[in-house]
Amino acid sequence: MVVVAVVSVFSLISLISNERTVFINIKDSAESTKHNYEKPIEKTEEEKLDSKPQHAKTLRTKSPKPQHAEVLKIKYPEEPAPTIIEDILLSSSKPPPGRTIFFIESSCYRSDSQYNMSSIKAHQACPIESAALHNPNFQVFVLFACLTHRNESTPIIDAIISYKNVHFRSLNLDRYAQDTPIGDWVKKGDLFTSSYLMYHLSDLLRLITLYRFGGVYLDMDVLQLRSLEDEPLNFAGAERSDSIGNSVISLEPNGFGHQLGELFLQDFQKNYMGHVWAHNGPMVLVRVLSEICGTKNVTLMENNRERCQGFRVFDINAFFEVRFDECILFFEPENATETLARTKNSRMVHTWNHIITRWPLKIDSKAPYMHWAAQHCPRVVAATGELFY
Repeated sequence: MVVVAVVSVFSLISLISNERTVFINIKDSAESTKHNYEKPIEKTEEEKLDSKPQHAKTLRTKSPKPQHAEVLKIKYPEEPAPTIIEDILLSSSKPPPGRTIFFIESSCYRSDSQYNMSSIKAHQACPIESAALHNPNFQVFVLFACLTHRNESTPIIDAIISYKNVHFRSLNLDRYAQDTPIGDWVKKGDLFTSSYLMYHLSDLLRLITLYRFGGVYLDMDVLQLRSLEDEPLNFAGAERSDSIGNSVISLEPNGFGHQLGELFLQDFQKNYMGHVWAHNGPMVLVRVLSEICGTKNVTLMENNRERCQGFRVFDINAFFEVRFDECILFFEPENATETLARTKNSRMVHTWNHIITRWPLKIDSKAPYMHWAAQHCPRVVAATGELFY
């Protein structure tokens, strides 16, 4: 009986020892597992990238890759960063005074606006090319009235910049008006009460531009048919018998031309009316030149530099042979012979794009506009394909 008791005690001690060993092993395993979870797991480079905050990945690649691309590890090329167009006053390369033709794009007239140069259409690019083509000794500056960028190449833009005398610049209105006769008035904000702000801003910017640099201003719907290089500066053109257009204006950068530029700006401010469309445009020229020329009769001003102290008012045929209420003629093949005959001696044609257009036109159209485009903006025409728009 004593033997049995001893054996039983020995078995019990062995069992307790085995259970303690199993418990210790389980604890050690749990501790080991715990330490394994607490220890950072080394990640692959791809996993590290995917674990970054979303904004960090967005900065690295501007558009998320599709799911299958992650699996196949396809590398997509990054989108090129947009090129910001320089401010005309901050650029180291400025317009040469009196030897520059200016165009102004003012559709992006609000303070928070941005303009993408790829928005330029063929019928806007055509006048730019015609100016560069016919005046190789002039520089051609296209100004944008807001922050402007170019984020991709387009055939039309490439066609324009293939001319070495074409340049693009942006402008800031407050900075541009500063140190001019109208700078303080612009800061007051009266301009922005206009019912036709885009047009009145354009009216103002062309006057500031010519005051600053002199040269020639053209609307972006004025197609040049012959060179201006031999024509003395200080000119505009009669639009009707009682009106002088402001779609074509030229001023000298100094002397009498600069004085005229100051008078134009002073009149713009003094007589500004935001609810009347043409009051701050063509009528500025009429009011000032009536004083300069000593007559309100526009017909008497025409081609008479002596009467107008050296300023020339071209006759209607020079720039505005086809009136605004006839502009449909530019797009009608059936009237092409008559329209081309009327404008055969014109220096330019104003197509009045803000009134009516018939874009697109087929490249082989017999419309007068395509007749001119083929001769005066051939690179833009070649860049457009079958349709000119």
